[in-house]
Amino acid sequence: MKTASDMRSRKERRREKKEKREKKIRSDLERYGKEILDSEEMERAFCQTHHMRSTVGEHSQRVAEKSLALCYALEKLRIRPDIPAVVAASLCHDLGILDRDEKYGSDRECYRKHSSDSIEVARKLVNNLPEKTQDIIGRHMWPTAGSRIPNSLEGAIVSAADKAAAVEDFIRGSRIIPSDLKTTLRTLKERKLGLKWKTKKK
Repeated sequence: MKTASDMRSRKERRREKKEKREKKIRSDLERYGKEILDSEEMERAFCQTHHMRSTVGEHSQRVAEKSLALCYALEKLRIRPDIPAVVAASLCHDLGILDRDEKYGSDRECYRKHSSDSIEVARKLVNNLPEKTQDIIGRHMWPTAGSRIPNSLEGAIVSAADKAAAVEDFIRGSRIIPSDLKTTLRTLKERKLGLKWKTKKK
């Protein structure tokens, strides 16, 4: 029979494991995505609504976090994904959506064209953007919007993480409490690489 001490110990180990994973995610985002996270485009992304209840920036960060968690799980199976490509692609995959009301005539057009527009933004933000990263971004909408199937492990990771993050966007909404824009931007700068965002009060 398990004692209260055993249960506490298991909870403690789970909490420590989670904190360790979150720290590793923050470290990899900083290491491989700093130029993207610090960009004007990403700052603007946190001001544009996405999936009705979130923002392009929050969604992109969720996709990056989920993609990295998948990479770490695969590493335990001795499968080594290209983490720099995953980070860059997941952070940039929807940046082509910025200013969508001015660029696209309809949601359908946005679905079809934002992947190629996101590649253009990524090329601007990342020096010598690898072909593999561009391909991941270009195929991330699969199996929707007539997108081609991912042709790399990393592409499959980002595509799967994108769908999971989109569902979370709809269910949970924003991870930051809306206030005035100035306060929101200050909060984002302070917490840019943090995973423990302020949650809405129930």
